[in-house]
Amino acid sequence: MTEPSSVPTSFGLLMRQVGDGLVRQLDATMAEEGLGIGFTHYVGLKVLVNMAPCTAAELGQAINQVPSAVTRLLDRLEALGAVRREPHAQDRRALQIVVTDDGRALWQQLKVRGDRIMDLALRDLDEAERDHLFSLLTRVRDSLSPP
Repeated sequence: MTEPSSVPTSFGLLMRQVGDGLVRQLDATMAEEGLGIGFTHYVGLKVLVNMAPCTAAELGQAINQVPSAVTRLLDRLEALGAVRREPHAQDRRALQIVVTDDGRALWQQLKVRGDRIMDLALRDLDEAERDHLFSLLTRVRDSLSPP
């Protein structure tokens, strides 16, 4: 196990640094695909594979992005053939986002890269430590959730 480079003085700062590190690593590995995609596309496609069909507003809420960012995200994924915008089944004024077969295949490709980054992030922890970390972070997350 490696020694930390500095002892964090703030829980919030440490969480930010971990998040920033993951985003930086995921952006770098997504760029290697040569598709003009990054972390946000990775997260967006991950969510879509699990919840589509859905509306752009539902996607935006799930990934905490403003409508203009969701539009750019969907434009890129649509240009790659990963998603389609179709008329909504229940609301003729709305569109729903559908993941294509190519989109599912792309997700499998990106997931391999993402899994490698997660393994990199957790490489110095044994299985018990990983389980404990997940347990603690789940409790912190739940403490911050609305009642």
